[in-house]
Amino acid sequence: MEERERFVRGTLVATGGVVASGLAAFGFFRLWGWALGFAAGALVSLGSLRLIVATVARFTEQPSSERRGQRSWWVGSLVRLLGAAVLLFLVVRYLPVNLIGLALGLLAVQIGMGGYLLVRSLSPDNRDEGMEDRKP
Repeated sequence: MEERERFVRGTLVATGGVVASGLAAFGFFRLWGWALGFAAGALVSLGSLRLIVATVARFTEQPSSERRGQRSWWVGSLVRLLGAAVLLFLVVRYLPVNLIGLALGLLAVQIGMGGYLLVRSLSPDNRDEGMEDRKP
């Protein structure tokens, strides 16, 4: 469990860096529509990450005998997914956003996750991680 929490925390920190640098770049070039789309996409992307993490935690830690609880969990998850779709529709319909900026915002978590994994794989203290099970 500690590994998952470290991964999620690292992904959130890296995503925060991606979002901050993206918003700063769009603001520097005065691309306000891009910045607004990027921020909206990043919020939806972070909400999706939260939903995925909660789902993984629920199904890896809970016994599968709770059928009724699982059904309500799925209904709640689908309602949140529908809410994200409605939010994206409203943002595109009523706000002056750039669609490319919105798409980049939707990729913010994936870029942050990739950056975190790259930094983690290049750090010298993690080189021997997972090697203890191998026999020489």
